[in-house]
Amino acid sequence: MLGQEAFVHSFAATELVDLENGILKLPPLAVWGNLAIYIVAWGLLMWPQHLPLGRPCIAMVFAAMACGLRELCHKAWPEENYPTVDIFGKINPTPIALLFGLMLVNAYLKDTGIWKYVEELLDTASPTKMLVNLCCLSAATSAVLTNDTTCLMLTPLVMNLCRRRGAQSTLPFLMAVATSSNIGSSLTIIGNPQNALIASISPGMGFLTFMKDMLLPVLLGLFLNTVALWCYFRKSLVFENPEVPEIRDVEVALPETNRCLQAIYVVAVGGVVLAMIVGWMFNMNTDDVALAAGSTLMFIRALRRRATGAKDAGDTETQFALGAIDYSILILFIGQFILVGATVDTGLPQRLFHGILGPCAKDLAAGPLCMLWFSGVVLLLSNVISNVPVILMLQPLLATQPAESVASIWTVCAWVATVSGNLTMLGSAANLIVAHAAESEGETGFVATCYSKFSLIPTLVITCIGVLLLPPIGPSWGWIVGLALVALMLMMVLFKSFTTRFGCCAVAAFHRASCLVCGLSRESIGLVLLSFFASAQLLGPYEGAWLTANSMRTYNPGELGALNAMQQVVVAVLQPCLGCLVDACHAKRRLVALGSACALLSAAMGVFVPQFFWLEMALQIPTAISMTLVPLALNSLTLGAAENFTLQVALNNVGLHLGTVLSSGAMALLASVVKDHSGGKTVESPWWSSVPMAACGLTIVALPIVRHYKVDYHRASGMETTESHETEATNKGPSGLWTSKFFIVNALCFLFNFSNMAQLQLLVQEASKLIPGQAINFTSAAQVIAHLGMLVASVVAGRLADFGRKPLVLIACLTVTIRALLTAATDVWWTQPGGSPWLSLLPCETLDGVCAGLWGVLMVLMAKDVSENTGCFSLALGCLQASFSVGAIFSSELAGILANRLGFAVAFLSLAVVGMVSFVLSLFMPETQVHQGAESRHCPFLMRLSQSCRSWIA
Repeated sequence: MLGQEAFVHSFAATELVDLENGILKLPPLAVWGNLAIYIVAWGLLMWPQHLPLGRPCIAMVFAAMACGLRELCHKAWPEENYPTVDIFGKINPTPIALLFGLMLVNAYLKDTGIWKYVEELLDTASPTKMLVNLCCLSAATSAVLTNDTTCLMLTPLVMNLCRRRGAQSTLPFLMAVATSSNIGSSLTIIGNPQNALIASISPGMGFLTFMKDMLLPVLLGLFLNTVALWCYFRKSLVFENPEVPEIRDVEVALPETNRCLQAIYVVAVGGVVLAMIVGWMFNMNTDDVALAAGSTLMFIRALRRRATGAKDAGDTETQFALGAIDYSILILFIGQFILVGATVDTGLPQRLFHGILGPCAKDLAAGPLCMLWFSGVVLLLSNVISNVPVILMLQPLLATQPAESVASIWTVCAWVATVSGNLTMLGSAANLIVAHAAESEGETGFVATCYSKFSLIPTLVITCIGVLLLPPIGPSWGWIVGLALVALMLMMVLFKSFTTRFGCCAVAAFHRASCLVCGLSRESIGLVLLSFFASAQLLGPYEGAWLTANSMRTYNPGELGALNAMQQVVVAVLQPCLGCLVDACHAKRRLVALGSACALLSAAMGVFVPQFFWLEMALQIPTAISMTLVPLALNSLTLGAAENFTLQVALNNVGLHLGTVLSSGAMALLASVVKDHSGGKTVESPWWSSVPMAACGLTIVALPIVRHYKVDYHRASGMETTESHETEATNKGPSGLWTSKFFIVNALCFLFNFSNMAQLQLLVQEASKLIPGQAINFTSAAQVIAHLGMLVASVVAGRLADFGRKPLVLIACLTVTIRALLTAATDVWWTQPGGSPWLSLLPCETLDGVCAGLWGVLMVLMAKDVSENTGCFSLALGCLQASFSVGAIFSSELAGILANRLGFAVAFLSLAVVGMVSFVLSLFMPETQVHQGAESRHCPFLMRLSQSCRSWIA
């Protein structure tokens, strides 16, 4: 008796009941047993090769298990009256009827021969071109005929093309069909079942309104997905028979009457399909319209057979139509509906949803963080219990949201629920259709492991970008950019041959002109371009201006100083470590790509979610990785690929400063055009940050310009290589770095940045307080003036650095001192009495350009000098940049404290004192250049002054 009571208490106790959210009264045995059944079924549907049942039977078998478990609980404890599974109530007839009707439509479209022309359109000897064509066609077709239909139609066609061309692997093309159709289907409310469901329950959501909001995210998502497919599968994109002759059907001579009937039949089928699409556009039920279209086509073909005399062939139209239905896919859907419905009855998914969402459930559109958090929950649950049940679960929650934001939240939900289908094999029914159709054609490699290895990162990135572009976070004018992109693509397609020839001629002409005028190689041009794009990756002083002037949370100078200090501490710690990594690693281009990805993450999150100080602190880590890794890897590539290192370093700095000027102008333009209003004040909109985010992507795209086999990796690490490619090193290893010259250069880097780093930050922070509506514009102007000066100073440094480094070091240290004194004077005698901060920009930032431009070139050259023949160039540069970063830490902290307590003028004067100390120390610095005769080319006055000071100390 005791055992029976314990059993009843453990397995028959009543769970929480919430009928509004679909949670039934069930015992723990049914709840946790159903969960176990679902987990096992989920695993087998992902990896069906471990059990020879096939996906349709797996779904039906485990659905029957879930129903049997509920029936067992109902019979075992009749007094509790536990409910059984309502099988017919769980099956959603809409997608089943939609698929059935679209299978009929597909059969009659195939009967017209249209897919033969589609196959000819896709067929090409270039696997890359075929991949791109397939991505575009899948996306466009799925927006009109749903993603399930697209996958059903294109998968056999793709398998046939791959067999004909002898493709090394069919996986890239199958992945293109599955992922691109999911992304494209999010464009319209008829693209997939969950969009149609959302359109039916969301108030005020029309076909064109939904399409307008989705246009830009879909275009960008499709582009990123196509690039990711090519990058991941590029080694598998090989055709063993690229020149195989096209296989065409033998045309049978038909009587004139039959030709006319065939033409009429084709026109009739096209008219019915067009009417079906128009019916969907007018928000008619998708399943009813599809069934009506399929039935009409069945009748039309029967009439054609009667007219041509084929009615006596023995078979009927019923046999043709029903023979075209793939019943295994319908069984798969039915089994999934029952299994998922039984799992939803337990209440576990709903509790997981509400528990994770937390306080954001009251107003999902309250801020970017809540919307991103909500999107993450939808993405997770869409892959656990499928997207249609998730939409049904969300309906009670979204009914409580503010009326003005309900439509935009549903739009975001539609995007996330659809694109998240690319995360795992079970995330979308379209994926299962592709897998099942490919398996029917003999392809067994399209399984969940291969799918998720590719799709994980691209899906997360594309989903996040779409959420940031869609309302309520994104701009209302995004559809204009989308229409411009569509127009551009149409023009490229219409003038394909012309643009191809023009592009090739332009690239060749540019390369010849650059070689003729500057004598630059492809690698030199690539390094300048990489420096150009990398210069715009980081937010820099714009971050301080945005955090000071944004409408969500205002940061004071002390908090900004803490953020800068955190960033610089991490940079200082990482510099030597990542320097060793760059020296040891030959995949330096991948290191640049990794740093660019970190910059993209920090820019997106730091600007759009500024409410939380702890989040801004955490984002300083990827920012520091990007600040450290990208310059180290680029300078190492420069040392290994450039014939004239000094000239190339100067050119890289020219590209860097030119990129900063142009990106600053672009950010200022966006900040001026796109404005927000808060509390009666005009404040900046966050969309100026699209410039650094675009720069991150362009840096990655430009990496192949620098060919890896053109880089001498021995020389890139600081080793001299003879003509016989034998390495000669007298002081090989880090021990060769520890010289007095190395420590003096480190001390100078520390003192120079101690004096220089905080000057622009203080200037921008003071201007942000006085003119908050012009904070970004002021920062952009300061950057433009400074970097124009840096551009000129970099050219001068490149010309004069080989005549000796020391005179330029003296000039840089003296200039940073004069700049600090001049800024303090203008603050006391102009800005504080009420003058405009704009007038202090020109003299102060011009001097900033001179000193920073000289030091940017000198630091890299001095790192090469002190690390020569050690194999530790990046380590030496990392140590110098670490000292540079430590100087920035002290500069930010001291200047922030002094500015808060004593004012900006006192902070500038203290930085001037540090600059004078750096100038005095530079008088005692030995020449780092190892060329004989370098000393004789120095400025006589500076040499005599330096020798006098050193003699006096001795």
